[in-house]
Amino acid sequence: MERLTFNTRSTRAGGPAVVVGRHMPAHPEAPAPAAGPETRKAKRLRERYDWDYLWMLAFTALLFFRPQDQIPGLQVLHLAELTAIAGLAAMAVRRLGAGLSAAKVNTEMIGVIVLGAVIVLTIPFSFWPGGSAHVFSDIYVKIILIFALMMSTLTSPKRLRQMTWLMIVASTYIAGRAVIDYMRGVNLVEGDRVRAAVGGMFQNPNDLALNLVTFLAPTLFIVVQDRRPMRRMLASVFAVVMLAAIVCTKSRSGFLGLVAVCVVIGYYMLRVKPGLVFAAVFAGLLALPLLPQSFWTRMDSIANAEEDQTGSREARLRLIEQGLEVFAENPLTGVGAGQFQNYNAPGETIEKWRVTHNVWLQVASELGIFGLLAFGFLVVRSYRACFATLAALRKPRRKGWKTARPARGGGTVRGSTAAPVTTLSDDEQFIVETNARSMLAAMVGWTVCSLFASVAFNWTFYYVFALAVAGHEIVKAHRIGVAPAPDTQAVSQLVRAHA
Repeated sequence: MERLTFNTRSTRAGGPAVVVGRHMPAHPEAPAPAAGPETRKAKRLRERYDWDYLWMLAFTALLFFRPQDQIPGLQVLHLAELTAIAGLAAMAVRRLGAGLSAAKVNTEMIGVIVLGAVIVLTIPFSFWPGGSAHVFSDIYVKIILIFALMMSTLTSPKRLRQMTWLMIVASTYIAGRAVIDYMRGVNLVEGDRVRAAVGGMFQNPNDLALNLVTFLAPTLFIVVQDRRPMRRMLASVFAVVMLAAIVCTKSRSGFLGLVAVCVVIGYYMLRVKPGLVFAAVFAGLLALPLLPQSFWTRMDSIANAEEDQTGSREARLRLIEQGLEVFAENPLTGVGAGQFQNYNAPGETIEKWRVTHNVWLQVASELGIFGLLAFGFLVVRSYRACFATLAALRKPRRKGWKTARPARGGGTVRGSTAAPVTTLSDDEQFIVETNARSMLAAMVGWTVCSLFASVAFNWTFYYVFALAVAGHEIVKAHRIGVAPAPDTQAVSQLVRAHA
């Protein structure tokens, strides 16, 4: 249990007890009273001085901006590892001091741990046990720890917005450098496809396109939904840079993922801003002739094998067949995490030293059926968190009440007669709702791109997953009739006020 209630005596004899924390409404559908000045002050202190959250932001900035790839000497300092350790230590101190567990444990956290357990349990059966152990110790254990840190620190709509903007700015920086490199003719592969100037999860053109498509989704939602014109203008510039970089990668999977993201955004916007959707489609049609012919030639190879001059299309079809064969031969344990490219079955391996280029085949062939089920569970929970958040924020209608008018950009207008469903303010509900839609579109884009990439152990999915789940956790904590989990500093401020 992560909810604490502190009761003190009333100043009047026989009077009702005073509940320190958020007052619960008398009726399940009645709005909660506004927070007092002491509560607001405690909330401001919490947002400013939670060191575990600040360290997590620092880790994310290092992970996405990757200054260690550009500045000599930074790599030996292991700044990402140091910030992660500092954040985890601060999280443990804060939560243990509040009488809670060292980390927040929910269903999604257990799922991430279970996938890690499958990686560990299949190491003895791996084609190269040392390589699989390295995948766990150097990659996945960090994912587990940072996911736990995000679950314990992404506790407010404001933090959801800040984290999303950090990843958008970082993605724009990577995209901008890619566009400049393409214009200069550097960092090109296969003749005219740009790759990122940094390493890690951005390095090859397809992975760069996957990341840009994923984080383009929340960027476009800011463009069409945000209430502040300045943020919309800034996001518009960022979106143009990302789109240009995706074109420069000439990634077929990136193009398909981009189409999928636009379909999701168009679906949500068509009901509230149909004119904007038609204008965007018209602008897109006008921009098509401006794209280079080499881009369309490569996109044409999706359906026309004769246009594939590199042979990658046929190679991927062979890899799909090869991945299915490896899974059929090792259905329970797979060949070990990260070992498909090293696996060399005598007389059977056609494409050697190649990854599966499909996230589901990657997991199935390397971790077996149990790994496939665990990873599938995480993907399903990502989608479920988005849909559950949107459903929870949908205001119910009561008999005899007027129907709430839809507001621009989604949601309902202020002062509508729809029954309130959470104690979040209108602005906070707007942020959480936008986050759910953004992460849903991001998951759709990632899912399409991942059909052509081996990215099961890359950071991108787990950040989107965490943001989707965190939004749902915030809504659950603030539902009408349910007491939210307390924050240590907020409680201590109020206890001192009533002492």
